[in-house]
Amino acid sequence: RELELQELLAFINDNGIENVVSLTSDVHFTAHVNLSPDRAEGGFTDFKPLDEFVIGPIHAGSFGPNYMDTSFGAQYEYEMGPLSLGYERWANLAPEVNELQSFGHASVSETGELHVKLIGIDGSVMYEKLMTPIIVDNSDSSSSTVASDSTESTGSLELPITTSNVFIQSGEVSDSSINIMARCNNEAGSTMKLWLDGAEMDSTDVNANTDFTHTFLVDGLSSRTKYSYQVQCIVADGTALDSMEGSFTTAPGGDDEVEVSFVWAADLAGQGYGRNPNFSVTNANGETVTGGYIVFDTMEALSPDFALFQGDLIYADGAIPAAINYTNGTEVLGTWVNNPSKDFVAVTLDEFRANWKYNHGDDKMQSFLAKTPIFVQWDDHEVTNNWYPTEVLVNSPLYEGNVSADELYNRSLQALIEFNPIESEFTYRSQRFGKHLEIFFPDFRSYRDPNPDNSNPTLTDMMGPEQVAWLKDGLKSSSATWKIISAHDPLGVVTGSEGDYDSFGNEDPAILGRELELQELLAFINDNGIENVVSLTSDVHFTAHVNLSPDRAEGGFTDFKPLDEFVIG
Repeated sequence: RELELQELLAFINDNGIENVVSLTSDVHFTAHVNLSPDRAEGGFTDFKPLDEFVIGPIHAGSFGPNYMDTSFGAQYEYEMGPLSLGYERWANLAPEVNELQSFGHASVSETGELHVKLIGIDGSVMYEKLMTPIIVDNSDSSSSTVASDSTESTGSLELPITTSNVFIQSGEVSDSSINIMARCNNEAGSTMKLWLDGAEMDSTDVNANTDFTHTFLVDGLSSRTKYSYQVQCIVADGTALDSMEGSFTTAPGGDDEVEVSFVWAADLAGQGYGRNPNFSVTNANGETVTGGYIVFDTMEALSPDFALFQGDLIYADGAIPAAINYTNGTEVLGTWVNNPSKDFVAVTLDEFRANWKYNHGDDKMQSFLAKTPIFVQWDDHEVTNNWYPTEVLVNSPLYEGNVSADELYNRSLQALIEFNPIESEFTYRSQRFGKHLEIFFPDFRSYRDPNPDNSNPTLTDMMGPEQVAWLKDGLKSSSATWKIISAHDPLGVVTGSEGDYDSFGNEDPAILGRELELQELLAFINDNGIENVVSLTSDVHFTAHVNLSPDRAEGGFTDFKPLDEFVIG
């Protein structure tokens, strides 16, 4: 029968037939099989690679995976059967071992991408592959092909950065005030009007000087009260463009014993991974969410009272090309498609602004921001990787010539203030939420000493003396049960490397550099009997719970209370 299959594969190859896929079952295990001439051992290699996706059983005994025939170079790209879980190959396991039962799901997008999922009977996606077609140009006698397995078709049109007329978000919410930021996406001089609970509250004129953005300060509000708002942009001829409706709930007063919930997030659109319209996740409720920044749909479903944005919410120093290969460190696993793309590194003010417009243009992010007040911090990638004040970037592959980090910083800071719900000053601060919670927002980026000094035996500033005094005074005077430090760089995890340690740690048991500042803070918390201090952090691109303990301290300093730090992203 392989001779018959050889005849078919040869015909497909000889006639230039593209995008042939096999969907199969029968064998009672789940797999992705790839046939390739590069591995064929039967002496026949004139055929195109072919992918085959294997599902089942849906409710029967499971066994395998079976042995592979290599005549046509068949190889498992994924396999899940009894043998995969440590059972005998022919175990014939009952359906209650449900991770071995499966069915298939496939979808074809409007631009022709084929998305295949192998799904367990509990709804979990066991394996998935996005396949972008090879497009055959039949406009002339010679067939030209572009893109292959999981790459973007050049026939795909670039999607718009945004589909909204007016972008809105709120932030810095207190028990009596809020900031509401908006942008007229028509990019025309306009009168911007703010409406709160259906009544006009404020208006201003916007123009290119602030890239058509403005932040309204609204005060005199009642605590623990939900408000709705909308922003309107009116151009010279009287045409009015309306935002979606937004909402927020003001913070509880300092004595209110009420439940408060929030999320914290960081690291958005880094390493070249931007807005992929075909990215798909089956969430914990079994719903499939597709396209763009899916995480905001998941966070919005939690209905948090507010969100902490801990920085790296843009990657100004990272291009987002139309397609990027991703690997496991040694081999390419697939290609990520970005549409729209953002294929540049920010140097000018308009380029820093464009980074914010790219992320804010995502529908799921806009929906989340319209309903969830945020507190914004920044880290390095809003400017450039691991930057510090006074740094000069010499012979960086990202920039032409030598570039002053301070010049990039000033442009980035202007864009950050314009595109976030911040009035005019961006600094460290704190906010109380009822009897049990106060959150402190330090700035670990703007006041630091150079990274190369972080291994010195003498003090190297991270916050600087004035900010350290502010944080100590705030922790001591706070009557909140929980005192949370929103630490956009971790206290207990090393970041960077020799000569460029970017946070407090430096891989040396001795207390050096910025760790002396952390030692001062930990000693103050201990000496003043301050309880229930917790650090929430991000930046390192993995998820963890870290515990600092004097019982394990190797630096010669043990007079401090254990401290828990939770790492996301």
